[in-house]
Amino acid sequence: MSSRYGLIGCLIVVLALLESATAATQYTVGDGFGWAVPPNNSTNFYDDWVSNKTFQIGDSIIFNWTGEHTATEVPKEYYDNCTKLGIILTTPGVMVTFNENGTHYYLCSISTHCEQGQKVKIVIGDGISDTGSASSLVAGALSLLLSTLVFQFLALLCLN
Repeated sequence: MSSRYGLIGCLIVVLALLESATAATQYTVGDGFGWAVPPNNSTNFYDDWVSNKTFQIGDSIIFNWTGEHTATEVPKEYYDNCTKLGIILTTPGVMVTFNENGTHYYLCSISTHCEQGQKVKIVIGDGISDTGSASSLVAGALSLLLSTLVFQFLALLCLN
């Protein structure tokens, strides 16, 4: 009877480990301030906001705003120059989920909001897109191997 409780306990631990390993984080851009022209024309407001965050594959960001704003995804050159051409998200509360490593640039395309600091750079993982590359296949294979070894080790512990 006690071995059954031990097995159940081990399964609970394994499930908890799996949940924590796959949990994605949801960020609200600008936290409580939201997506708006930064106070006092602080052009580094959103740089400061991302500075203590580590974005990973599976994480998402939400752009919340009131008033007239957009969240426009643009290439780096457009971001640097506040060129307002790109994929425009016009509905507040829109969520963007990241499915691969890379760097994403967003700005507000309304008036001079970008020039006043309403822009943010989001770096996912190492910031380098690796879609279809050999390195992502190797990383996936190593992850699978490591997961298999961990599960076998835990199974041995739970069954003994």
